[in-house]
Amino acid sequence: MEGNMKLTQLIAAVGIGLALPLSAEAQGRTQIDTTVRIDRQGTVDLSLVSGTIRVTGWDRADVRISAATEGNARLRFDANLSRITLSLDNEYGRGRHSRNSARYVVSVPRGTRLSLEAVSGDITATGSQGEIDATSVSGDVDVSNGTREVNAESVSGSVRVAQVNGNLRAESVSGDVRAETVSGRVEASTVSGVIRLVGIQSRDVRTKTVSGDILYTGSIDGGGKYDFESHSGTLRLNIPRWSGANISVETFSGDVNTDFAVIRQPRGRGRQRGSFEFTIGDGRARISAQTFSGRIYINNRDSDPTTRRDDE
Repeated sequence: MEGNMKLTQLIAAVGIGLALPLSAEAQGRTQIDTTVRIDRQGTVDLSLVSGTIRVTGWDRADVRISAATEGNARLRFDANLSRITLSLDNEYGRGRHSRNSARYVVSVPRGTRLSLEAVSGDITATGSQGEIDATSVSGDVDVSNGTREVNAESVSGSVRVAQVNGNLRAESVSGDVRAETVSGRVEASTVSGVIRLVGIQSRDVRTKTVSGDILYTGSIDGGGKYDFESHSGTLRLNIPRWSGANISVETFSGDVNTDFAVIRQPRGRGRQRGSFEFTIGDGRARISAQTFSGRIYINNRDSDPTTRRDDE
């Protein structure tokens, strides 16, 4: 895994802003239900220790926030036209028996930038049509309809991203990573999970996992670069039959199998073993597929019988 993950910064959630007058404190709860204005492409910053964050994009110019806590922690809220921040004030949540759970339900104007952080909680965001940065330590992250730059990370949860018109970075340690319908640069990594990339249209794809499989179903752009690496997992690449690429494969104890008619393949079409290169079509793109003990399949997407099953 690369060292650029921010997950270690979330072990203590940080509250920013001014405390808003809150209600229902006699029940050990605080809550907010309010609507505020934000500039076009402003930022909504939400963070919590445990609980859930759910964000939905809508066509109004306002941000609607409904939030409540359980336990001793209080909500802290700050709003101006460029940035809205909601977090927990940990001064009220200390102690061995404290519970710092919260639930945020937020609607944002389309185009809003989202910054979402949780320590032990699930994050869901859909329809925002702006940049998204979503990170959880032990929860699942599920985001869709992002643009320009989308970052989705979890340590022990799964990461699912869909409908990204821009660049994507998706990372997990022990969870699966799945991305569907992405049109920009793709970076996907996990340690023990499976990586599934489906409906990808990109000229720059980089994937890495230690013990999980990698599935790629997408285009191969002329001049593009595609890297797939797993130590003990299987690599399955489903690409259009008219693709043009120079393909470098490497496996120590696994097999390499392709149904493409290839040029410069040492032992002919079909099953191979070891390290070698071959060319399909005009050879303009560069594909690298590496695994130590797993198998490598490079299939014509039109003729691969497993594609439909894997995409579902």
